[in-house]
Amino acid sequence: MDLKIKDYAPNYEKQWLECLKETFYASSYYDMILKVKPRYEQPIVEHIILHGGKIVAFLDIELIPPSEQLCSKDEEYCGQISLIGVHPKYRRQKIATKLLEKAITIIRKDNQINRLEVSFREDNEITPWFHSMNFIPCEKYYEVSFSQDFFIKYGIELPYGLNPSLLTGFVDQKGFRILSTDHPPEKTFPYLIMEKKI
Repeated sequence: MDLKIKDYAPNYEKQWLECLKETFYASSYYDMILKVKPRYEQPIVEHIILHGGKIVAFLDIELIPPSEQLCSKDEEYCGQISLIGVHPKYRRQKIATKLLEKAITIIRKDNQINRLEVSFREDNEITPWFHSMNFIPCEKYYEVSFSQDFFIKYGIELPYGLNPSLLTGFVDQKGFRILSTDHPPEKTFPYLIMEKKI
């Protein structure tokens, strides 16, 4: 199979979004919809894989300062896998492995970082793959939606006018932190955070 790894370019955005939609629909991210490709303050790698001129996989890694790291709070920056995916028709061909191995080669050569981290919804496909790539679990959270009762029970005050039924966050034994207002209520997803020395 003729597969080509290329740097992402803006002219690929429509194709990239179509690939992401198909990839997410067949995964635990079935409810996630992006209308534009994310832009990063400090991208390290934005790769795509083409087959016959069509995007069939993607990988984005960005540079993360210590204050925003999910695992070890190193004094140094680390790389964070923001998005990775393979179109359902092209899975089980080690495409994601090729993408990550290529990215690690670039990072080792061009960047002064020695660690990657990733946060993802646990499922039966992606979790074993990260284990096989020598990522080690460092934290587990639950993405949940909150009701008004939750905030009343724990005495949490929200900014005026903010509807708690639209909020989601990561919850663990330490409490929670609000992430976004992008998801509808009444959902809970387990998240696993892993890291890898490179």
